Amino acid sequence: MSEYHRHLQCDQMVNEITVPAYMKYVMGFAIVRLDTQTEYVFNTGDSEVGMSILTGSCDVMADGQTFVNVGSRRNVFDGLPTGVYVPRNSDVKLVGSDATVALCKSHAARKSEAKLITPDEVKVTSVGKDNWQREVRIVIGPDGASENLILGETLNPAGNWSGTPPHRHESVNPPEESRHEELYYFKTEKPQGWGIQRFYSPERSINELIYLHEGTVTFMPWGYHQIVAAPGYNLYYLFFLSGVGKELIGCEDPDHCWIRDES
Repeated sequence: MSEYHRHLQCDQMVNEITVPAYMKYVMGFAIVRLDTQTEYVFNTGDSEVGMSILTGSCDVMADGQTFVNVGSRRNVFDGLPTGVYVPRNSDVKLVGSDATVALCKSHAARKSEAKLITPDEVKVTSVGKDNWQREVRIVIGPDGASENLILGETLNPAGNWSGTPPHRHESVNPPEESRHEELYYFKTEKPQGWGIQRFYSPERSINELIYLHEGTVTFMPWGYHQIVAAPGYNLYYLFFLSGVGKELIGCEDPDHCWIRDES
């Protein structure tokens, strides 16, 4: 298995990925499965946490606030997400009603306030064109409550590419590029669905193709990245970024950015 991806089984209540040591800003990722009236309690410690309710609904008690009946989707392909932002040093309790929740933990130096992000507050855009068009949903964006964390979803249509042109965000070099690490969590509309991610960094002699299927998690501490869904299989991925601030600037691979100017 590549050091840049893992597989998440989701066979217990809390399924957590060990984040590789080369990740300095992305601090953790977990999927929590809650049956009716199941409780999960934790403290955010020195990380801020972005939650996305993948399926079902739950009550969220966070930093003295209570958000009731959060979430409404049957699956990630059915409607828009609901999110919750929780600052560092906060006590959190989730009380489930057949819910699946993604927890994204990011480096943070200051404490702000917990916030609910409802589906009508999610920013939805169609990005790209032709066979590299996809739908992007921003749950916690640059203007959100977080200090460093950006959270969203991409729906990648069958046979289409995303992350096109291939791009990176590994250096503090505004206005050309920002420094942000990224994590993807993939789900497929059909059990046998699949896709491929290309991850490469000429400076580091990295050039990998990663097989994507239900539960794949990929890490991008640096390098260019791009994704394609197999014909006939819609692909979903949650994206989670953390880095230096929240102004995300992707630097496109100069060998391939010509595609953006084609009619």
